[in-house]
Amino acid sequence: MKKFLFGLTCGIALTTTTAVFAADTIQTYLFPAKFVINGETKNSYGYETLNYDGHAYVPIRFIAESMGLKVAYEDVSKTITVDNGFNIIDINNSDVSAGHLSIIKEGNHSSITGKLYIGLYSWNHKMIDDMQSLNPDVDYTKTIASGKLVFWNEKGEVIEKVPYQIPNVLNGAEQIVTLETSSKTDVSGYAAVTLESTNPFYGRVPNLRAEINTKDSDNKVQFGLVNLLKTGEFTLVRGFLSTINQTDVSPDAKITITFLDDKGISLGTATTTLSAEKPEMQQLPFAVFLGRGDLTKYKSITVQVGE
Repeated sequence: MKKFLFGLTCGIALTTTTAVFAADTIQTYLFPAKFVINGETKNSYGYETLNYDGHAYVPIRFIAESMGLKVAYEDVSKTITVDNGFNIIDINNSDVSAGHLSIIKEGNHSSITGKLYIGLYSWNHKMIDDMQSLNPDVDYTKTIASGKLVFWNEKGEVIEKVPYQIPNVLNGAEQIVTLETSSKTDVSGYAAVTLESTNPFYGRVPNLRAEINTKDSDNKVQFGLVNLLKTGEFTLVRGFLSTINQTDVSPDAKITITFLDDKGISLGTATTTLSAEKPEMQQLPFAVFLGRGDLTKYKSITVQVGE
């Protein structure tokens, strides 16, 4: 019998796909391959590679995601989308990202369109199933996706945080949907854009422990770095920021975090204030701010309050 191998070779859980049978037979063999992608060895645990007729059939999801691409399957049209354009990230939610933005200036504000990728693991599937079981007469197939697009200038300062809402999103599904919103000011000259407060969000939070707790030289504030994430020509910084012993520091005082290499040379800086809005995640108010350059290769950091 000829089995339909599409779901396996594409590496996508197509639970509704029906096997197709024919009179002939296809013989395939598991192929114990090792993958090196862009010079980096990748663990293919959980995926199988097939050898058919001298060709290796590799799971498309494994290959695509190893290269930083997004993969989505749309069941009605049986369409698999692989896309490298979803580079707008939420440092608090790795399962949702945006891309393909178009910013059009309209008077003193901007019209914004783009695409939003919602990953399968952004949903709490158990909660969705439980809600449907408790309320069988309620239709839970559609919901609303929401969040904020954060536009930054060249100095790493926030121009505006623009909220969006997308109705009729398939509840519990991996998908790519259209994003449309508008800003209150003109954001067309932005240097970088990120996401925050994105929903759906299941709450998978890696590494909540601060890697480094650093105080400024006057012991006024302390900063606990949680993690960094490079985005384009900038790096998003996430961590805990607070005063020490209720030290009197102006809420709007400039706080500069400098990232140093192994020789003590600055890789770049990122600035924020105590009053800066902190996107909440699992009730933890992380400071999230932006620095120019690749700060991920730091070896140590310093903290400075004021100019």
